[in-house]
Amino acid sequence: MSAKHFFTNWGLALAALLFSLQAAPLWAKDPVVLVTPVKYEVTLDDALPAVRDMLVSALEARNYAIINILNVQEGLASRGIEAHPLQLIEFCNLTKAYSITRNVPDFEMFAPCRLALFENDGKTTVMVHRPAHVLSILAKNPKLSKEGKANLEQFDRDLKAMLTELASGGF
Repeated sequence: MSAKHFFTNWGLALAALLFSLQAAPLWAKDPVVLVTPVKYEVTLDDALPAVRDMLVSALEARNYAIINILNVQEGLASRGIEAHPLQLIEFCNLTKAYSITRNVPDFEMFAPCRLALFENDGKTTVMVHRPAHVLSILAKNPKLSKEGKANLEQFDRDLKAMLTELASGGF
C-alpha cells in the first residue's frame, strides 16, 4: 500500500470522526418522560435548585398549592449522614382533592402529591407517583364520584404535561 493511499484512508477516517463528533449535539435527544403505570420520571442536565424552582412555578401556575419543600439532604446532614442532593415538593389542588376525599377518605393516604427530585453527577431526576395509579386503586370504591375520578384523571394529565414541558425546555 502506498503512503499516499494510506494517508488518504486515514484522512477520510479522521474527517468522518471529526464530523460525527461535531454533529453529535444535533443528534442528541431531548430528555424523555418515562411513563409507567406507577410513576412519571424524567432526568435533566440541570441542577436541582433550578429544576425545583421551575416545577414550583409550573405547579402554582396550574393552581396547585405548595404544601412543603423538604430538603432531605440537609435533614440527613444534621444527623451526620452525607447524602446526594434530594428534595421533596409536596403539593395539592385542595378544592379538587376534597372532591375525592369527601366521598373516599382513603385518598388521604396518597395526599398530598409529592415530587421527588434528586441530583447525581450534575443531572436532576424528577419522579412523581401517578394519580392514575391512585385512581386504579380507588376506582374499586363505589363512593368515588365521577367528579373525583375526573379530577384524578386531570391531576395525571397535568403532571405529565408539566414534566413533558420541563423535559423540552419549555420553562
